[in-house]
Amino acid sequence: MNPLLLIGVAIGLGKLLVKAFSSNSEFEEIEHKDIYKNFLIDQDDDELTDTVLKQKITYSINRLIKETKGFKIGKSGNPKARTSNHKKYDKMFLLCGSSDKELINTLESHYNTKYIKDKKNDNKKEGSAGVAVAVNEKYYLYLVTRKK
Repeated sequence: MNPLLLIGVAIGLGKLLVKAFSSNSEFEEIEHKDIYKNFLIDQDDDELTDTVLKQKITYSINRLIKETKGFKIGKSGNPKARTSNHKKYDKMFLLCGSSDKELINTLESHYNTKYIKDKKNDNKKEGSAGVAVAVNEKYYLYLVTRKK
């Protein structure tokens, strides 16, 4: 069989598989203009102590929730796709990014527990919920906010 024909078939099959598996919303790359990184701490680069990391994130959350009617704290391995599931929220602020999935789970649990009694908090439960699937081996702690 002609090697060029085999290469062409392999490329076509690869493109077909990418389309088939990209229908899962957790894996889709969705453009969203309202994702903000100005509060993002990249823990893989910064390597802050646990105390300093939490101080910085707490400062950011407190600053952001002053200006909003409601908020939710969560985690995601694909923030662009995750925003599509938060339709009533206007903005997403990435707070911490890390390749350490357990760190992000721990932070989500910590902040959901810390802010559960805040009147503006739309989270229903303390702790960490759901499983985040990372597209590029990076997980994020985020805060979504709403104006209404």
